[in-house]
Amino acid sequence: MDKKLGLHTSLTAGPLQERFKLLSEAEDLGYTSFWIAEVSGPDAIVSLGALAVNSRKAELATGVIPMQIRTPGVMAMSFLTINEFSGGRAIAGLGVSSPIIVERWHGASYKKPVTAMRECVTIMRQLFTEGRSKFDGEVYKSDFRLGMRISAPRPPRIYLAGLNEPMLRLAGEVADGVLMNYSPPEAVPEMVRHIHAGAAAAGRDPNAIDVGIYIRMCITEQEDKAIDAFRRELGSYAFVDSYNKMFARYGLADEFIEFRKLWREGQRDEAPKQISEASCRKIAVFGPPTAGRDFVARFRSAGVTHPVVFPIGPAQTNSRDYPNTMRALAGA
Repeated sequence: MDKKLGLHTSLTAGPLQERFKLLSEAEDLGYTSFWIAEVSGPDAIVSLGALAVNSRKAELATGVIPMQIRTPGVMAMSFLTINEFSGGRAIAGLGVSSPIIVERWHGASYKKPVTAMRECVTIMRQLFTEGRSKFDGEVYKSDFRLGMRISAPRPPRIYLAGLNEPMLRLAGEVADGVLMNYSPPEAVPEMVRHIHAGAAAAGRDPNAIDVGIYIRMCITEQEDKAIDAFRRELGSYAFVDSYNKMFARYGLADEFIEFRKLWREGQRDEAPKQISEASCRKIAVFGPPTAGRDFVARFRSAGVTHPVVFPIGPAQTNSRDYPNTMRALAGA
């Protein structure tokens, strides 16, 4: 595979034309993919549509969207449309999200998430490659024929968000790639083994699966402020079971237990302080460019083929920290 380096972005983090100009610079600097996340807005697919006609060569990925809140057919149409606009650069990044987001926020079903993801990918793949899906599964049913003309040189690719073994293995079995998250370099080899085991079980070439990961970092001289902001970000995952299971593997269980305790007691300012600086630095980088570039190199050595730079930091300094981080990591 060619050397890949992705960049997480949001089109609503500043004036739109300025964001397009910044991402054009990122393409010139050698970034090979742009990733847009989705939680409670903005809409990642609409954002990719705008980026598809305002970019030139980078792959365009959702990183990631909850697959339960749109039907497989709707997602297939969306990504095929982005793929047409961009000349074949679309990546459908899918995740199973959490019961809070899927059920409480959207009123959708969180039934059998791994099975649902397998079936969703099957339907989308049928529509991407054949333009026709006829499927009757445990969670999804589909009898659908596309009515759009396809001219892009290749269909959209499918990447799955993977934290724990079941989804990592499934990504190896059915997806083109995987996007990992909030993990230290030393955790990657075991995660890659799960991906490769899934691929081997399905008779696929394990080395053909693109292994991506969000690498959070802030290139800054104000490390303490960036770390405090990251503590609050991490705390937002303290009530998500799949993330807690993963964080426990990295030795963060006790800190998150204390975080949840204080948060439930209403001590919202004290709760993030339970996440130590050492834990923050285990899964993210704060400081000079050399620290960020060394961190990326450690992930590549561990088996990541597609590192995705995820600039972080305090909201009030984003307009400074984002471009500084992007420029400092170019070519890493």
